[in-house]
Amino acid sequence: MYILVMINVMFGFLFLSGIKYIIFCAMSKAKYSLRYFVLFLVVILVTTHSLSILGHTVQVLYLILLGVLPNRQTQSFHLICFYGLYAILTVSALGTILQSFGELFLPSHFFVDDVVTLYDSIATPILIGIIQFGVIKLIAPNLEIIRKNQHLQKSNRLKFINSLLSTSLILYLLTYQFNNASYKNAVNMFFVVSLISLLVYLKNTTQNYFNFQLAQQKQQQLDHLTTYTTQIEDLYKSINGFRHDYANLIVSLETSIQAGDINQIRSIYEDVLKNSSSVLNHGNHTLGSLTKIDIPAIKSILSNKIILALEKGIHIEFEIEQKWSTCHVDVFDYIRMLGILLDNAIEASEACSIAFINIAFITDNVKQEHRLIIENSTNQEFINISHIFQDGVTSKGANRGIGLSNMQHILSNYEQAHIETECSNYRFRQTLITQG
Repeated sequence: MYILVMINVMFGFLFLSGIKYIIFCAMSKAKYSLRYFVLFLVVILVTTHSLSILGHTVQVLYLILLGVLPNRQTQSFHLICFYGLYAILTVSALGTILQSFGELFLPSHFFVDDVVTLYDSIATPILIGIIQFGVIKLIAPNLEIIRKNQHLQKSNRLKFINSLLSTSLILYLLTYQFNNASYKNAVNMFFVVSLISLLVYLKNTTQNYFNFQLAQQKQQQLDHLTTYTTQIEDLYKSINGFRHDYANLIVSLETSIQAGDINQIRSIYEDVLKNSSSVLNHGNHTLGSLTKIDIPAIKSILSNKIILALEKGIHIEFEIEQKWSTCHVDVFDYIRMLGILLDNAIEASEACSIAFINIAFITDNVKQEHRLIIENSTNQEFINISHIFQDGVTSKGANRGIGLSNMQHILSNYEQAHIETECSNYRFRQTLITQG
């Protein structure tokens, strides 16, 4: 009987420890090797034996330290604290609540040592796992929004959530000191109310922010398309006017040729034909190629950035081979990355004496792969590209370099997407590759 009890206790310990660790990994979206989990088990064993209830605090600190190592560039310290506090607190508190429910609802003849042990060590961890799985599935979209936005990660709302969880953890730990049924029930009730309030608050906060971002993006898209439409109309008028002038020019040229008037022919060429190439090759004509892009949001931001570059005197070359109807990732994420790349290209090239940006959309139907290539001039012959995706690393000055680090964070959510970077001979090229 003693061996069975010990097996049940060890099973419960491993199950609960595993749930805490899995919850933390699932929420932080980080992948760790097995040795970190083994070290976590050692931390729990040592701290529980030597520090008693304070061992929970050490567990939280361990998970926070574990989270800071791979995520310090993309996720704020406050967000990582939230992961650690939530993983330890909810598992421990839910265990206490479920044990209290067992005492209330299980028949009295069940309360013998072996049955109680089975309930505490097997049934309780399984129920905790089921509840946590449901909660994480519920809040996963909200956490994804927070992970994508540095402003939300550093907001007072997240600090408030951490304060609420910290208070709940302290109250929960004090239940071991007071060992009072009324206090224990009050703490359990506070935890349940706090958890429900936290979930509602988290969902509403992120959903409102998402709606705001969506409305803002739609307005930007509308503004971009309006500008694009205006430019296309101007392009049509320009071509139509040139066609009319060209027809009259041919008549005049024909008359001069028939008369053999070489001076008149030379004059027509010098005054009109010599400058026709600049009219036909004007940067605004690049916008006509955007008709091959079937995704309105991508077309709108491209037109906006191209027009912005042309207004700054930057020469634009745009190439697209065939219809572009999918980007293999979330469109909102794609236009965020596209905006970052184009903004960086415009800012870098406008500082050059010869300013240019080359944009190409290439589709590989065999590999089911899309390549977006953006190449721009730069005033540096060589740029060290090994650290440019780190937060704050830039050659543009202080408080800059946020864009590429945000882009790397976006890419971390997609296994089928990555970016390649090259720099040589005063040319900086980035290729965004997506597969589907």
